[in-house]
Amino acid sequence: MSGNHELEKLIKESSLPQLRKIELQQIINGERLADLYYDVIAKRIFSPDLYPERMDFILQRTMNDPSLSTDKSASNEAYLSNIYAKKTITDIPAWLRNGWMSNVEMQLTAQEYIFNRADIYASNMLLLQYSKEENGLEDISYGNVNGAILIVLMVNSPKQFREFKSDRYIHRITKTKSDSGMEFELLRQIVFVQLDKALELYLKENYNEDEDVELLKLFAMIADINNEKLKKETQRDDFFEKIREDVFAFTRDREVLNMLTAEDFARMDYYTDISDAKKQGRDLGIEEGIKEGRKEGIKLGIERGRAMERKRADELQKELDELKAKYG
Repeated sequence: MSGNHELEKLIKESSLPQLRKIELQQIINGERLADLYYDVIAKRIFSPDLYPERMDFILQRTMNDPSLSTDKSASNEAYLSNIYAKKTITDIPAWLRNGWMSNVEMQLTAQEYIFNRADIYASNMLLLQYSKEENGLEDISYGNVNGAILIVLMVNSPKQFREFKSDRYIHRITKTKSDSGMEFELLRQIVFVQLDKALELYLKENYNEDEDVELLKLFAMIADINNEKLKKETQRDDFFEKIREDVFAFTRDREVLNMLTAEDFARMDYYTDISDAKKQGRDLGIEEGIKEGRKEGIKLGIERGRAMERKRADELQKELDELKAKYG
C-alpha cells in the first residue's frame, strides 16, 4: 500500500518487540489479518448496529438462550471510567430487544482482580437499568427492572482460571447460593470465557461431546484469527469467511492502520508504566528494607550486648557468692 511509509518508519524505529514489528508490517502489506481483540477491529466486526447477527450469535450461544436478540448499541462511557482500562480492554455494549443490557468485553491482560472488576462493571450496568432515563420505563421498581449480561472474553487467562481444574472454558454466573442452600437468579449475569483455553481445546480437539463447536470455533478465532488449522477448517463457512473478509477490507484503510499501531504503542506504554512502577516499588522497598535492617541490626546488637552484660554480671555475682561461702 502506498502512503504508509511514515507509519512503517514509525514502527521500525519504535521500541516494540521485533516480532510485533514484523506482524504489523505484515498487516500493512495485507499478508496478515489484524487480531480481532484490537479495540478498533472488535468494535467494527461485532458492532451491534452493523452486524447484530454476530452479537446474537455470541449472546445466544454463550448464554444458552436463543431468545436473546440485539436491538442497538449502547454508550459505554457511563460505566467505563478507568482511563488505563480503555487501553487494554475492548467493550461492546448493546441494548437487547427484551430490555436487558449486554456488554461483551475482550480482556487482553491477565488481571488478578478480574472478579472484582467484572462485579463492579455488571453492577454499574444494573444501575443503568434502574435509571428512568436509560431504561425508558415510566415507573421503575424492583419488580420490573431489567437485568444485565456481562461477557468477559479473556485473551490470556488470569492465574485463578489457569489453576482451576476444569474441562470447561466458559464459566457462567447466573445465580447465587446461600450457605443455607437457598438459590435464586441474579439480575446481573456474568460469564467468563477463556479464549486461550478455547483455542487450545479446538486445536487439540479435546472438548466435551456436548460442546457447542461453532461457538468454540468463533472464540478460537478471536484468540488467533491467523491460525492455519482454524483457517483451513472454516474457509468454506460463510459466517467465518465473512468475518475474515471484513477484517481484511477494514484494515486497508490507512486511518485504521494508524489506530492499530496507536493501540500497540498505548499498550506498550501501559506495560512500561506498570513495569517502571513495580521497579520503583522494588527499589524503594529494598532501600527501606536496608534502612530498617540497619535499625534492626543496631537494635539487635544493643539487646545482645545488654544480655551478655547481664549474663556476665550474673556469673561474677555467682563467683563472688561462692568465694564468700568458702572463706566467710
